[in-house]
Amino acid sequence: MRLLSDVERSAAAGDVRELITSSGQTATLLRKQAGENLYSSDEGEFAEVCTFALEFVATPPVDIAKRADALACVPPELDVRVEDRVHIHGRDFRVQTVSPQSLFGVVTHKVLELVALHGC
Repeated sequence: MRLLSDVERSAAAGDVRELITSSGQTATLLRKQAGENLYSSDEGEFAEVCTFALEFVATPPVDIAKRADALACVPPELDVRVEDRVHIHGRDFRVQTVSPQSLFGVVTHKVLELVALHGC
């Protein structure tokens, strides 16, 4: 037995999408260019993939070794990957984790943990 009908599942995903876009925030997704990567270095050329809507929340840097500097909620279809970069408010962040969020079987959005890149 399914808890939500197809219409309810679609409505739930649509409602979350509307909440994300109503924040009025956008960012640029950057991805490392293919090429030589010495020992998984964070250096290299990053190219713009797309501009996307998000809800961005800066978190206080309590313990930089164990916490993210910011969280972002993004639409579920965004092709975002760990180690991509997000450029928002004039700052660059590395995507630390990507966690799809579901509501009774429908992925409504993804939550990104972001780490600020200093000197970028």
